[in-house]
Amino acid sequence: MDAKDKLMTKKHELEQLIKYNQEYYLESSQWSGQLSSYASHPADMASHLQVLNIELEKVNEELAHQEQMAQNELFRAELH
Repeated sequence: MDAKDKLMTKKHELEQLIKYNQEYYLESSQWSGQLSSYASHPADMASHLQVLNIELEKVNEELAHQEQMAQNELFRAELH
């Protein structure tokens, strides 16, 4: 598995985690009248979502960088 495949796998995992956590966050916000445990406190869940989104942004940036590098290599190869 090369670096791009690893990044794509990580991207997919993060997207799935974000989706699951967003759904859980929305469901738990509907339970606002109930006592919540520390682990599912809305502020904690929002922070966790933010961290996941930051990680996903970094992965997307690295994928874009790798794509740009590959295009640059193709361009240089065409010049020679």
